[in-house]
Order: sequence, then structure tokens, then C-alpha cells
Amino acid sequence: MTQKLCRRLAQTLMRHAARIMPAREKNWGEAMQNELQVIEDDQVALRWAFGCVIAGFTERMSALLQTWYGRSGLACLIALLAVREFFAPLLIFAYRMQYLGLAHFLGLRTEGDDYRRLIPVMDATPSWLPVLWVAAGLLYLIALWRMLRRTGGSTAPFFLGFALELVGIWAVQSVQAATGVVVTPNPIVRAAGVALTLAAGLLLWWATRKRTLAAN
Repeated sequence: MTQKLCRRLAQTLMRHAARIMPAREKNWGEAMQNELQVIEDDQVALRWAFGCVIAGFTERMSALLQTWYGRSGLACLIALLAVREFFAPLLIFAYRMQYLGLAHFLGLRTEGDDYRRLIPVMDATPSWLPVLWVAAGLLYLIALWRMLRRTGGSTAPFFLGFALELVGIWAVQSVQAATGVVVTPNPIVRAAGVALTLAAGLLLWWATRKRTLAAN
């Protein structure tokens, strides 16, 4: 890459970084552009511009998560994660208590649309496992409540709930191996569920980190 091309690309990236900066960080964007002008080495300038673009997107994401619609979207996502943790315990409870109408209704939301396929798994599930799932769901709700109340400390219960969820996933793998019944046959769906939870946790940390730093 020629030195001239490096400089032109750096200037283009720098202008983009300045545009995506939130309005409150306008002065920072101008300072970064001024800094670029005094960097003589074109390749160093290009690396600087790349870093500024990353910083611009970081600030834009932080600003988005502080808006009411950004926080509302994150709140809905965390609420859905909590509901997901309550689903299996409710299905097992309905089956064991012979609430077959409720079991049938919930079974329609499972792979295969029939709870009876999962009877071997539900029979083999130890009693502590539904309790673990409920605890994980409650921790997600605690994190959600703290986020909405802006009281701080929302990431700790969230990631504790995530840890319990991972323990539950490991335990289910053992139950499935013993019964020969796979609850979610598609591994991509299972991986996507874990990735979604992790992404929600990172967004929650991102949304609350500046307030935590300001409080300190």
C-alpha cells in the first residue's frame, strides 16, 4: 500500500470516526482529527484512524444503550432469558403433577411439538436441576430490576445466573446421554442460545460501566 493511499484512507476513516461520535463527544472527535494532522508517518496515521473508528463505535454504542429504547430492548432481552429458564421447570412440574393440558400447551413450544417425546428426560431429571434453572431465571430478573432502577451491581447477578445456566446445560447433557433423548437436536440452536445470553451480559455491562466508573 503506497504512502499516499495510506494517508487518504486514514483521512477517510478519521472523518467517519468523527461522524459516528455522539454529539456530547464532538470535541473529542475534533481533537482526534487534529491529532491525525500532526502524525507524519502515514502507516502510523492509518493505525491511529482505525483506533479512532473503534472508539467512535464504542461511544456510539454506549450512547445508544443509555437511550430509553436501547435500555428497553435490553430489558426485553433479559426478561426473555429469564422466561426461558422458567420454561423447563414449568413443563416438568406440569408433567409430574399430571396437569396434562398445560404440559401439552408447553410441549407445542418444544422440538417435535409434543411433550411426550421428552418424558424419559423429565423422568430422569434430578429434582435439583429445575431448582437451578429457577434460580438462574430469578438472578436474571434481579439483574433486570437493578438495571431499570439504575442502582448498579446488575452484572454480578446476571453472570451468576449465566454460570448456573451453564451448569444446567452440562447436567442436561448427562441426562440426555443416559436416556438417549436429545432435547434440542440442532447444535446450532444450542450454541446460539449460549451466545445470546453472553451477548446480553456484555451489553448489560456496557450499559452500566460508565455509571459505575462515575460513581467511583
